[in-house]
Amino acid sequence: MLKFLSVIFLSLLPIDTFAIEINSPAFKNGEKIPKKYGCKYNGGKNISIPINFSKVSKDAQSIALIIDDPDAKKVAGKTWVHWILSDIPPDTKYLDEVKDGKVGIGIAGKNSDRSKKYVGPCPPKNEHQYNIKAYSLNTKLEKSLKALTQKKFEKLYENEIISSFMISGKFK
Repeated sequence: MLKFLSVIFLSLLPIDTFAIEINSPAFKNGEKIPKKYGCKYNGGKNISIPINFSKVSKDAQSIALIIDDPDAKKVAGKTWVHWILSDIPPDTKYLDEVKDGKVGIGIAGKNSDRSKKYVGPCPPKNEHQYNIKAYSLNTKLEKSLKALTQKKFEKLYENEIISSFMISGKFK
């Protein structure tokens, strides 16, 4: 009976209640990230991964995006942040692939290299999984964020997050 009532309740919710979604035209969720999006050290071109946004809540005031590498803990001792953008306008439909991720919208935060740009996947050895997560927020953060992993961001901004969505890709 509880399942039945849950289904009825969910079907009565306005469509806007559902979460932000993202995808990349460059690769499918869970698949390999093409080489050109990687760092130069690994033969890449350090071009930011293109991202499409959809189903952003009408209540969203901004979007944040974080790309991190939890597999880096084995090598660097911490989850490595490759790109962090805040205050992306909520009506943004996509981020193009751009050299160093200089997309011209939002506020670039400091990654784990302490630079305010995209740093492509760059595992020293073995394949790593890279998580790309977007957050719709009920406010603008109006500041540059400092190397926040997805977990730290979620803890710090739990009251501002309306919804989130993550895709992952592998890189060697």
